[in-house]
Amino acid sequence: MMLTTNLWSRRKAATAVELAFVLIPLIMLIMGIFQYGLILMDWNLLINSASQGCRFALANNKDTNISTEVQNIVTNYMAGRNSNFNNFTVTVTGTHGGISTPVNNLAAGDPITVTVTGNYRFVNFIPLVSTPGSLPMSTSATMICEGGP
Repeated sequence: MMLTTNLWSRRKAATAVELAFVLIPLIMLIMGIFQYGLILMDWNLLINSASQGCRFALANNKDTNISTEVQNIVTNYMAGRNSNFNNFTVTVTGTHGGISTPVNNLAAGDPITVTVTGNYRFVNFIPLVSTPGSLPMSTSATMICEGGP
């Protein structure tokens, strides 16, 4: 009878060690999937914010403060997620006849491009495991200007 109890206590210790060997990589895998989901969510938000900024720019291109207003539109659309990016910048450009032109001087039918760039900072879930420093992300939306002289 004593032999069975001794084997059972050794088996419980072996089970705890096996659990540790399986649980650590499993938690790391789950956190990696979670991090990948966050990256995709922020990338999608970056793409949509560039589209919203471009929509505003093409309808209001005669405004003198268009760059500042587009910056505000994009930042508001990011809903605070732009804090996950280092060097978050918004650029509004336009071309007329293939030449870069200020957005205020564009005619109807000219393209307006809003470019949003930043370096994505990874969230460090596991203290002892280092994550890459940053991931550069950039997106742009180009639409045809509706306003004109």
